This record gives sequence, structure tokens and C-alpha cells, in this order.
Amino acid sequence: MPDERDRWITLIKSLRQEHGVSIYEAERIALGKDEWRRWVDRQINTDMRCRRMALFHIRSNGSASLIEKDGDRLKVR
Repeated sequence: MPDERDRWITLIKSLRQEHGVSIYEAERIALGKDEWRRWVDRQINTDMRCRRMALFHIRSNGSASLIEKDGDRLKVR
């Protein structure tokens, strides 16, 4: 789904510009929308590249992470 991935990147860039926030804050804003929340949840569990990025996000952000492990699955908090 490269088109959706491109839309996600464009969304994060526009949210950062619009709100003057960090990538983390832009992702938090985006994940407040059900459509993107479902998409990210699906991607982090089916796309290995997205899963690696999600696991890095968890390691980097610790308890403030927007994603959590639930057994073998990852899910958006």
C-alpha cells in the first residue's frame, strides 16, 4: 500500500506544519482519527517494515509510546 503510506507521510508533514509540532505530536494527532488509527493498527501487524518502525517507536518512547505490545500483536494505544 505505497499510496496509503505516502498519504500518512503527507498527513504527518502537514500536521507538523499546521500545528508547529514534533513528529511524535503529529502522529498523536493523526491517531486521534479512527480511519488512521485502524490503518496504523493493520500496518504494524501485517507490514514488516511498519512493524520494525513501531517497535523502534516503543523502545524510543517507552511509557509515552503511542503503540503497545499485546502478546505478539502491536496495537495503537
